[in-house]
Amino acid sequence: MANVATPSATPSSASPAASSAAPATRHSWVIDHSPFFYGWVILAAGSLGAVMMGPSQTFTVSLFIDNFVSELGISRSTVSLIYGAATLGASLLLPMTGRLVDRYGTRRMMLAVTLAFVAALAAMSRVAGIAGLLLTLLAVRFLGFGSMQLVSNNVIAQWFVRRRGMVMGLASQSLAVSLFVFPALAETLIRQFTWRGAWIGLSLIVLVIAAPAVWLLYRDRPELYGLQPDGNARDRYADGAAEEDWTLSEARRTSVFWVFTLAFLVMATVNAGLIFHQASLFVERGLSRSDAVIAYQAMALVSIIGNLGMGHLLDRVSARLLLVVQMGLLLAALLLLQVMETMWAAVIYATLLGLAMGGSRVMDSTVWAKYFGRRHLGSIRGATMVGSVGGTALGAYPLALSYDLAGSYSPALTALILLPIAISFSMIFVKRPQKRERREADHAITVG
Repeated sequence: MANVATPSATPSSASPAASSAAPATRHSWVIDHSPFFYGWVILAAGSLGAVMMGPSQTFTVSLFIDNFVSELGISRSTVSLIYGAATLGASLLLPMTGRLVDRYGTRRMMLAVTLAFVAALAAMSRVAGIAGLLLTLLAVRFLGFGSMQLVSNNVIAQWFVRRRGMVMGLASQSLAVSLFVFPALAETLIRQFTWRGAWIGLSLIVLVIAAPAVWLLYRDRPELYGLQPDGNARDRYADGAAEEDWTLSEARRTSVFWVFTLAFLVMATVNAGLIFHQASLFVERGLSRSDAVIAYQAMALVSIIGNLGMGHLLDRVSARLLLVVQMGLLLAALLLLQVMETMWAAVIYATLLGLAMGGSRVMDSTVWAKYFGRRHLGSIRGATMVGSVGGTALGAYPLALSYDLAGSYSPALTALILLPIAISFSMIFVKRPQKRERREADHAITVG
C-alpha cells in the first residue's frame, strides 16, 4: 500500500485560510491498491503524456514543410512565418491553461487537452490554404507542445519535492523517446499514406495511447489523497526547510523569474530554428535529408545523458551555474554549424545540441517549483511558457528569411550566436529569490 500521511501532516506552505478549509480526503482505487508510492505511476503517466505531444513538436512538423510548399503553393519563408505566428499565438494562450490547471486539476485538464489535440491533428489533414494552415497549426501547437507539456510537467512536479530534479530528469526522457520515434514514424506515414493521411495516422495514435492513460492513471496533488510528496511526509522536511510558495505576481518581482524566462526563450528560439530547417541546413552543408533524420535520432540518444545529468545536478548544484553551462553548449553548436561539412561534424553538432536540449527541458520543468513552490505552479508555468513556447515562434523565420534573401543560413546563424552570450553574462546579477519575511527571519537569526 502507498504511504499514507497522518491527518496532522498538512503542507507547511498552506495559508491559514487554506488550512481551515482543507478539502476532504479523496479516495482512488488505483492509489489505494498501489504496492508502492503512487508518485512513480504519476511519473510514468506524465512522461507518456509528454511523449504523445510529439506530433506537435518542431522536429515532426518540419518533415511536412516541403509538402506545404509544393501543394499549398507558398514559399518556405511564408510557411516559417505562419508556423511562427501560430506558435506565438499558442504561447499567449498558455496562461489560460495554467489558470485552468490550478482551478480544475491536472487530470480533467489533461483529458480535455488530449481529446482536443486529437481533433486538431485530424484537422491538419484537411488544410487547403494559408488561413487553414495558420489556424490548425495554432491549435496543434497550443494543445500539444504547449498545454500537454505544461500539464504533464505540472502533475509530476506536484508529487515530488526533495527528489524533483532526479524525477524530472527521468521524465524528460520523453523528449528523447519522442524525438527518436516521431520523425521516423511521420516520414514512414508520409511515404505510405501521403502527408494528409500521415496526420490522420498520428491523431489515431495519440487517441488510442494517450487518452486511456490519462483517464486511468492521472491524479491530482498527493495531499488530496492523504499522501505527501516523495512518498513520506518526513522527506518534505529532510533539508530542514519548508517549501516556499509564491504567487505569480510575487514571482514576477524577482530577477530569477525574468532571467530564466528569457533564457528558456533563447534556448527555444535557437533550437526551433535549427530543427525546423535541419533538413535544408544539412543539404546546404553538403549532407542529405537522410543524414538530417539520423541526426535527429542522435540528438534523441544524447539528450538522455543531458536529461539524467541535469536531473542529478539540479538536486546538488546551483541552477544559475548550470544555466551558464547550457548556454555554452548552445554556443558551441552554433559555431560548429557554421563550418560543418562531414557526417562526423554533424554527429558532434547533434551531440552538443542534444545535451543542450535535454538539459534545458529538465531545468525548465524543475526550477519554477524549486524557486516558487507548488501551490500556484500552474499559473506560474503558464506565464513562463509564453517565453519557452513563444521562443519557438521566433527561430524559424529569421533563418528562412536569411536563406531567401542571402541564399544562405549563415547571416542568421551568426546573429543567433549573440543570444547565449548575453544570457550567460546576465546571470552575474541573479540571486536565489527569498521572500521578505524569510530574509528578515534569516537576518534576525544571524544577528542573534
